[in-house]
Amino acid sequence: MAGANPSDDGSSGDGARSRLRLLLLAFALAAGAFLAWQTAGTLLMIFGGLLLAALLDAATRGLQHLLPLGRGACFAIVCTLSAGVILMGIAWGGYTIVHEWDELHRVLRSQVQNIGNRLADMGVQTPGPRGGRITDEQIAGILLPDPASLFGQARSALGTAGDILLMLFIGFFVGLNPALYRRGLGSIMPRDRRELVLDVVDDTAEMLRWWLVGQVVTIIVVALSIALALMALGTPGALVLGLLAGLLNFIPYLGAFVGAVPIAIAASSQGTTMVVWVIAIYLLIQIIEGYVLTPLVQRRTVHIQPAHALGMQMLMGTLFGALGIALAAPLQAVLRVAILRWTEGDGDQV
Repeated sequence: MAGANPSDDGSSGDGARSRLRLLLLAFALAAGAFLAWQTAGTLLMIFGGLLLAALLDAATRGLQHLLPLGRGACFAIVCTLSAGVILMGIAWGGYTIVHEWDELHRVLRSQVQNIGNRLADMGVQTPGPRGGRITDEQIAGILLPDPASLFGQARSALGTAGDILLMLFIGFFVGLNPALYRRGLGSIMPRDRRELVLDVVDDTAEMLRWWLVGQVVTIIVVALSIALALMALGTPGALVLGLLAGLLNFIPYLGAFVGAVPIAIAASSQGTTMVVWVIAIYLLIQIIEGYVLTPLVQRRTVHIQPAHALGMQMLMGTLFGALGIALAAPLQAVLRVAILRWTEGDGDQV
């Protein structure tokens, strides 16, 4: 009996310490989740800056394969060319876009009013008085629907001009020397986990580079294809609608659906037959993009099932608004790669 007491005391002590560790772990996870919730807007902006850094890094690596120059010189060329293209686009197409926006705004306002009157004649209740003036907010809601109206909203993480500037700075400095930040991350990791963490970082960075390059290619192709098709059909605001459809293509699945709404309303000013033609061409372009172009340019990235992607977009839109929807797809891809790589690494070490 006397010899059994120390063993019992040791087992009881180990059990108490185990329960204490579990309690502390649960508390740490809860505190981390609360902190992430409170700083979600900032975290999303940082992630957006890292996406920009990955895109600049991808362009710099590609240029290094073409020119016998160092990384710094290639990075400077990429940044200069990017800024030049943006400024030239604004200078060359700014007036055209503004003019087409005014025309599109007028057409959308007229067609939305007509649709509202027809629904009222059918006995369908519509917001606002019949025959009333359509506000600019309602027109903006047609072009870029508020995620809150789609999924509800707990908070908004839509960035301001200062937020965008912060993202640009993060993207610039991380893209300038990503190896420096990689080494810094590795230096704060435990030695037994350092190699695994850096492998996960490398895998996710590689995936993001290819995913972003693919997104840029598809956005350009979709925007040009839709804009040219709408111009050929004489649809009002063809350039603006094509640009909007291309940018919305950054959001998988949901973006294509949202982009079709203003196109269909604008085409309705030319008659029902034109609406059918425009939607048919739009669907054809989206099918080619989804089944031919995207698999071709993004074959090195992860594939996420449509239901999973839409679920993530709904969750991010509900919690964080427009910015959450825009960043849902790359964030989901990063988490998937990180979790798979981490579990594989743990399996190798066991």
